[in-house]
Amino acid sequence: SGGTEGDAHGDFPIASCPCDDRNLVFHIPRDDRRPASADFSARLFAGRIRAGQDISVWGPWGDFVLAKENAMVPRPLVFAAVDTGFAPINSLIEHAMALDTMETITLVWASTHSSGLYLANQCRAWVEAFDNFRYLPLVAADPAAALADALLAMPLRTLADIYLCGLAEDTERVAAALAAAGQRAEFLHVQGY
Repeated sequence: SGGTEGDAHGDFPIASCPCDDRNLVFHIPRDDRRPASADFSARLFAGRIRAGQDISVWGPWGDFVLAKENAMVPRPLVFAAVDTGFAPINSLIEHAMALDTMETITLVWASTHSSGLYLANQCRAWVEAFDNFRYLPLVAADPAAALADALLAMPLRTLADIYLCGLAEDTERVAAALAAAGQRAEFLHVQGY
């Protein structure tokens, strides 16, 4: 953002569907654990960045996208998020729904507190709207461990494409547990930040 305070920068994942290229949605946490983005977040929530103010956006970067082969040979999709890792997961879920090639979708979202599941109503609405959509919210002192346990308990997990997103320290722990339990690397898609 510009203005008298100078520029503030932030690195936030896109939460909107790639099919909606005219509207970008970002989930910006108030208590950002990523110091490089904290200045932008602090200014935004303090009201120093206002509606109508010009903001420059660069991106997107990265390759955390739906596997192309899933559209040709549909496999169950499992989306797993720790805390604000839900933002890119939201984008992937909306994209899968827009493609209408999904077999089943399971969303497992873990947080240290119930307010960390900040779009739980939207997730419950997906359950109501789609026959093959399942939502499992988890609140635990160690959300990464709870997420790993939930994923490891899933039947047919090794046949599903699993998309995992959250802080790198959390996603690395969950991915390691899945790999140790035989999850095929080509079906495990991980985005840590």
